Amino acid sequence: MTGSGFALIASLLILVVLTIIAVAMFRSFGMQERMAGNLREKTRALEAANSALSYAEWWLNQNNASSGAACSGAPSPVDTARVCTNQIISPANLSNWTVATTYALPSATVAASGGAGTYYASPRFHIQYLGPDATKNATVYLITALGYGGNASSVAVVQSTYAFTSIKDLTGP
Repeated sequence: MTGSGFALIASLLILVVLTIIAVAMFRSFGMQERMAGNLREKTRALEAANSALSYAEWWLNQNNASSGAACSGAPSPVDTARVCTNQIISPANLSNWTVATTYALPSATVAASGGAGTYYASPRFHIQYLGPDATKNATVYLITALGYGGNASSVAVVQSTYAFTSIKDLTGP
């Protein structure tokens, strides 16, 4: 009789230890899911910012660029790209992005409420004229782009220094 009582107590202790281990594992899985979700949203924000940056570079090539002007307020109409001589004071301070051009992501849903497959806001970019390069053969621009993932906390800012060179006629003497 004493042997079977000991087996019952030992099995109950093992069951308690296994339950504690299982609960710890489930909590760990929940944390890993949250980390994976945050990584997904940060990656989406980075891709949106890179898309806006690429569009701004393409726009400079298509419009032969310019030396720009001082910009204040959002461009009108909203999606009109432009070159500004003033800089964004701090990409981290979103209130300074009132001079930025909004870029509509192709085939993307924008909704501040979030949700699967949506972006919190459209990405934006700012093109700043820096002047000619040292050789005077190219015009240099600083492009800053901001993109969002599915919520206001998933933000990415990217920058590019872009040198625009006009194409010369290579067929002549």
